[in-house]
Order: sequence, then structure tokens, then C-alpha cells
Amino acid sequence: MAGTKRKRGKNSYFLEYMYEGERYSQTVKATSPSEADRKLALFVAEVEKGNYNNQSSITFTEMAQMFLDKYAKNNLSDTTVINYKCQLNKYILDDIGTYRLSKLKKLHIQDFANKLYEEYNLSSKTIKNYINLISSILEKAIEWGYINTNIANNVNIPKNYNKPKKEQEIYNNEEIKLLFEALKNEEEPFKTMVYISFYTGARRGEVLALRWKDIDFENNIINIVQNKIRKVDGTKIKETKNKRSRNFVAPQILMTKIKEIYNNQNKDDLIFDYYPATYTKMWQKFIKRNNLKYITLHDLRHTNGSILASKGVDIVTIAKRLGHLPATASAYYLHAVSEEDKKASEKLDNLF
Repeated sequence: MAGTKRKRGKNSYFLEYMYEGERYSQTVKATSPSEADRKLALFVAEVEKGNYNNQSSITFTEMAQMFLDKYAKNNLSDTTVINYKCQLNKYILDDIGTYRLSKLKKLHIQDFANKLYEEYNLSSKTIKNYINLISSILEKAIEWGYINTNIANNVNIPKNYNKPKKEQEIYNNEEIKLLFEALKNEEEPFKTMVYISFYTGARRGEVLALRWKDIDFENNIINIVQNKIRKVDGTKIKETKNKRSRNFVAPQILMTKIKEIYNNQNKDDLIFDYYPATYTKMWQKFIKRNNLKYITLHDLRHTNGSILASKGVDIVTIAKRLGHLPATASAYYLHAVSEEDKKASEKLDNLF
């Protein structure tokens, strides 16, 4: 009989047929080998008549789009989908997008991984993220009957020893003074946004998701209960990262600053109506305009935690304020050498 069949699972068979140098395949439901044979015969007939659309002829780009549309959009977070699109458009599709799935080989994926290291100097972790995305797309291709094996499995990830690990950037006391001196000349609401980011250590999306009802002016308490994230077509409000809502007493200087922009707004209104990327761009322009040391908004969060650690605040309390697990907070802040610790070391140096 022309063509071959292989049992893939209960009541499932994988059919293959080579015709005029082209490989055709299809997964079918069949309750017995004889039923699978009948479906194989029909499959072969359709191929020879030119009525069968060869599934294996689709390109990786087409498969990636199907992965996004038919799987990722309804099963993954908006942030993950956006990140996947960025990864695909930045490197993956330019390099392997035009390959048909049937022609894509493990060596192509290995060459791509090597290229990310040799030409773009990406870290081993970042390269692994790219290969994992390719692998996820190919896994769906297997599930949907387009291919049989995932050639992205067991690809060797280059070890980029020349890529230094990004050090955590934070402001020291002098740099913090320069920050707040520069903020005096800034307009609202940007000024208050930065105050909140610094004094609470809240994430960017948490600052932008604050409502007036989350601020308890009477008791100086701020409640972090939601997060604003980006979507493909805008933004949406969702629960905080790790679903860890929290509240804590805020410094009086911060509460005073927030009161200055409060004009009896609706308590359900957001305090700041900004897209997350807009706040980031405002921060970057502010840093450049005032010749401050460049750190990200997220580094401002680390600055908050490091200051608390240097002042002797226990790690559990820091973790609670920042919405971290205690172990995560330890990894972030306990390794930082505080200015007080440096002064103590200097005193020991001058003993003799």
C-alpha cells in the first residue's frame, strides 16, 4: 500500500506519503488498523489529485502566527504575548522564519543559538529564552499534527563568559539628594509619581494602578492591591505580581506630597492616567535632562529596599513592603554593602 501509518495514541494514527519528492502527513482518528488503512488510502488519493494542502509546507513564520493566535492569546498573559512577539520580530523570524517546518533542522536551531552569542553577544540566559520559545512553538506544531519531532530540544546553549552579569544599580545618599533637588523643578504629576516610586518601592505598574481610595490619609497608609500592565491594544488592571496585595505606613513627607495633588477626585479614579511605557520615557528624559546617574525605575525600587536594609530593617519587613518573598528580598538586598558598613570598615583600618 502506498503511504505509511503509525499509531500515535489511543484511536490516533499518523499518516505519511511521499509524492513527487514532497512529504505529506496527516494525523487522523481511527479505532482500528483497518479503519486507519481506509483513511490512509483516501489520504493518498487526495494527495495525488492535488486536493490535499501539505501541512508540512507551512513556514515557521506561519506556525509562529498560529501559535500566537490560536494558543498564546487565550492561554498566556498579555505581557508574555507581547514579549514573545518582540522575541520573534527581533531575531527569530529574520533567521529561521522562511524555513518550512518540514525542512527546518536541528542544525539550523543550533546555528541560530550560536549566532545570538557570536554576533549579538547575548547572555546564555537570554539565548536560552529564545530557544525555549522556538521549542514551545514546535511543540504546538507536533500537537496539531504538522511535524513529528521537536528539533529545538537539546540544543546546546553557548556559554557567554564574556558577558558580565548586570550589576544592581542603586542611588547612594549623595545621588538621592541630587535626585530630589532635580525633582523640585519638575511638574506634576510626574514629581509625585517619582516620590511614590522612591518612598514605597512599588513597581511601575503598581504606582500607575493606585486609586485615591487606596490612600488612607488619616492613618498614613497606602494599599497596593492592583497593577497596571500593557496589552497588545492598550493596558489593563489586574492583581499585583504574585497576587500579593499589601499595605504599609507611608512616610509623612510622601503623604504630604500626595495631598498636594488631591482635588477631591472620585475615590475610584486612578491617581495617574499613564501608559507604563510613558512613565518610563518620562523618567529617562528626566535623568538625561538633569545629568543624573542612569538607573531604571525598577532600580529605584531596589534603592528603597537597600536603604531599608542598610538602616537595619529586618528582611521580612522589607519583603512585605515590597511584595517579595523573603528569600527573594535577601537575594536582592543583603549583598549590598551599605554606606554605614563602609564607614565601619574605615574605622577598623585606622585602628593602628
